[in-house]
Parts: sequence; C-alpha cells; structure tokens
Amino acid sequence: MFGLFNKKKENTAESEINPVPEAERRIYIIDFDRTITILHTGGLAYGNELSAEFIQRNIKKGFADFVRKIMGYGHKIYIATYNDDANADIVAGEALSGHALIKYYMDLEFGRDQDLFTISQKNEAGEIVSAGNIIARNSQDLKQYHLDTISSREGMDQKNPDDMKQIYLLEDDEDVVRHYSEKGCTTIVPVSASRSADTAATKTLFTVYMPESFIA
Repeated sequence: MFGLFNKKKENTAESEINPVPEAERRIYIIDFDRTITILHTGGLAYGNELSAEFIQRNIKKGFADFVRKIMGYGHKIYIATYNDDANADIVAGEALSGHALIKYYMDLEFGRDQDLFTISQKNEAGEIVSAGNIIARNSQDLKQYHLDTISSREGMDQKNPDDMKQIYLLEDDEDVVRHYSEKGCTTIVPVSASRSADTAATKTLFTVYMPESFIA
C-alpha cells in the first residue's frame, strides 16, 4: 500500500524458551497508544505519520523482544484499543485508523508476512471465519467490550477468579486498569492502578520497568 515494508525482522515468535504447561498459559491484553507507542496517534495517522521512520521511532524499544519472549512461553497476546476504524473517514486522502493502522504498525515492526498480530477475517455473509488478536473499537466502556470478546474466544469465565488472574494487562488508562483489576486481572503494579497506568506509559516500559514476574 505505502511501499515501506522490509524484511529486517523475523515474522514468527522465537522458540528458544520452553513453553509453560497449558494450565499456566496467560492472556496478555496490551493497549496500543502510549503503551506500545511513545506518542499517542490520536486514533488516526496519515502523511509523515505513516512513514517507516516515524513508526519505528514511535514503537517503544524492547516491544518486539517482549512479544517474542512471552509467545515463546506459549502465552497469547491481544491488542485492545479504543482506536476505531471510522476515524479514517475524518480526513480526506489516504489515512489509517483502527485495525488497519495497528496492523500496519505491526507489519512494519515484525515484517509484512507476520502472523503474530492479525485482524478478524469475515466471509461474504459477514460471519467471522478467522478471529484476529487486534481488537479496535471506541467502546468507551473501560474496554469491557474487548474483555468480553477475548473471554468468549478463550472460553474464560469473568466470574472465575482463576480465569481472570491469567489475564495480564498493560494499559496506560488508570480507569481501565482499575476496572480490570477489580475483576481480578493481573496488572503491572497490583496495589496501585495509577502507578500501573503510569508505568505502562513510560518510554522505557519494555526495557526498564517491566517486572520479571510479568514475563516469566
């Protein structure tokens, strides 16, 4: 589309780490803006903001290594964002938002043929035939829509504490962190929603502030 992709990075998770037993596998739910990225996209990108140089500077260092490591353990990852597909209609010309924008970022980070982060595919009847792990919708419900979608796909019961504690949240919105924490999900700083949110927003999240317990 924009002709910026290259093959400088592998498109599959590294398998040097031995996967954990299935019963110990986690579901990582990661916010996009200011958690994966340094700067907030505002839910929309066009012009220079779609250049490879801008995107590579805007993705936090260590993100790709973090993804490969936890997927090497056999854990699953979802990107959950309020960034909505409809935002691209706000401006004239070529622009990306929602699922397309996040997929574009991931293709630049992991390679155009990467299958670590995908979008749901639908048939002509509008039925989902392949569930992706990028969930982009401006639900403004503390990302309950995202949690409902993930819980349904993974067969998890939101009323079961054992299920909920297997969800690991990286999110810079304090209210969302508090909402997930109250459901029993694991957050970066369990005792403080504000500190957990602030930590997720730091530029060095994946290189300095990620606790080892959040990876192993």
